[in-house]
Amino acid sequence: MLEKEVSLLKKIGLTEYEAGAYLLLLEKGALTAKQISYGAQIPYSKVYQVLKNLEQKGWIETIKKRPSKYFPKSPKIALMMAKKALENEWLSIERTLLDELSPLYEKLQTREKYDIWILRGLSNILPKIKEMIKNAGSEMLIALPSIKEDLLIELLRALESINIKRLKIRFMVSMGMSEYVYVTLGKIGEVKLKSKMFGGGVITDSGEVMLVVGDEKGEITAIWSDHPGLAWLAKDYFNYLWKEPEY
Repeated sequence: MLEKEVSLLKKIGLTEYEAGAYLLLLEKGALTAKQISYGAQIPYSKVYQVLKNLEQKGWIETIKKRPSKYFPKSPKIALMMAKKALENEWLSIERTLLDELSPLYEKLQTREKYDIWILRGLSNILPKIKEMIKNAGSEMLIALPSIKEDLLIELLRALESINIKRLKIRFMVSMGMSEYVYVTLGKIGEVKLKSKMFGGGVITDSGEVMLVVGDEKGEITAIWSDHPGLAWLAKDYFNYLWKEPEY
């Protein structure tokens, strides 16, 4: 048997028995079912079903005699019919899968739409920080390059408004702040002093991040997002600075 041809015929929808029967008919011409069973080594109990399948798929014709004989169609015609059948099957599968899977993908797309907000001024930034504190599960990372007393008081009030025992809080603050700030923050979480900090922010394990920057006029602006990639990047940078030794 031609192994290469059998393998290719199987790829376009024939079984091994069907491929063997068709190749035998191409080689020998019209044969009876008994002759095909013997020549293609197909169990006699299965040969009629194999031949019926081949006829339905357009690969052979039946010559009505006693006994019936089977004759192969030209490979060109048979392959055209097989291609058409495969195309129709593909279209049917495609329609079914699109109907079933597209709604799932659309829901996924909806879930993956993340927000980015620009917040200006303390009056807009503080409420969002309080919301982040409430949403945090077990960890918060807070970087404070500088902090005014009114902001510190509001931050402490927000932290005291929830059960902070459930939170592991790490503060990274600039050297040069008042001793009061260090002592107060140390009662809430772990504090590390840094000589150089180029911005501040808040990161929570719920996937929220807020980056805070100030200008020369003392006005502050924050960028908040719930994008997990941005939160991961900010957390990774925070941890890098946390571990970096001071010289």
